[in-house]
Amino acid sequence: MKIKTVAYKGSKRKLLDDIEKLAEEVNSKTFFDGFSGTGIVSAHMRTKGYIVTANDLNYSSYLYGRVFLEGFDEDVVKIEIDKMNNLSGIEGWITENFSGTKERVIRGTGGQKQIRPLGYIKSNAKKIDHAREYVKSLNVEERDKNALIFAIILAADKVFNNSNDQKSCLKEWCSGSKKDIVFKSPTLISGPTGNQMIGDVFDLEKIDSDFAYFDPPYTHGVLYPTCYHLNDSIASWTKDELDYSYAIPRPKKLALRKNNKTAGGFYSKKTVAKSFRDIFSKCNSKRIVVSYSDAPRNSISCEGLIELCKQYGDVTLKTKDHKICTQANSLKKISSELKELFVIIDK
Repeated sequence: MKIKTVAYKGSKRKLLDDIEKLAEEVNSKTFFDGFSGTGIVSAHMRTKGYIVTANDLNYSSYLYGRVFLEGFDEDVVKIEIDKMNNLSGIEGWITENFSGTKERVIRGTGGQKQIRPLGYIKSNAKKIDHAREYVKSLNVEERDKNALIFAIILAADKVFNNSNDQKSCLKEWCSGSKKDIVFKSPTLISGPTGNQMIGDVFDLEKIDSDFAYFDPPYTHGVLYPTCYHLNDSIASWTKDELDYSYAIPRPKKLALRKNNKTAGGFYSKKTVAKSFRDIFSKCNSKRIVVSYSDAPRNSISCEGLIELCKQYGDVTLKTKDHKICTQANSLKKISSELKELFVIIDK
């Protein structure tokens, strides 16, 4: 099954079968996804019969997870999506703030100003506005409304003028952004009904699952609330007050430096070790798995993470292609070109 979800830095789509195999090895029945993001891991594990509990701090991720883990009425969603695709479009919050072009100072040019595209061509922005207002007005079951909002986010993601994130746009309109937006139903996942939570993982009292999977944001510069703020805005539709000093306007609450707020414990070298300890200590799991990408701006080294993990059980490593499975103390034997690891803790 091809699970449709949004584009995301560090997506684990290519690792789904491997995560499933790691859960099978310890005969897991319950699965915890601590940083659910796009919902792709949770969705896959539900299709394989696992009882999934997931958590994420971002509202859009909460929405994706609820759609994947709770499901929706296909017939109701199809009828409403057909209607959404026939809406003419209205000028609303998206059109006013994220469509057309904008004159702005280009970084690295000594203050030079240029006219650059924003996120959407105007016709697509108007249809996003109209569809979102339409769904807001619908009197349907909550799970069906969630699926329709997810459909809008998926469609908007396809025609946004940058395939990498929502912090900036390309210099010219890309081919995808010039296509007419088309709303399609999200992927309907079958399997045991799961539970998607929203909030800081540190606030959980304990994590009771056979298997716990963590892919925390420990790379500097990849701040998911700012990278995908438009997804959150479409999901919540609170039409927050914006800061227009950025290449793409973003909610003022996400101007972290201006608000003297930190990005979170995993982003800082000073606090990342404590952050990992705090979540590991909550886990009553037979196996804990952490994804680690060997990026140049990580707040913790692979060696540092391994030493920390040894405090909680027996540690092994697996490579991205999983042809190597080695004890952690022989890390030096692994190829220097290795880019992704699973750090596995067995209690």
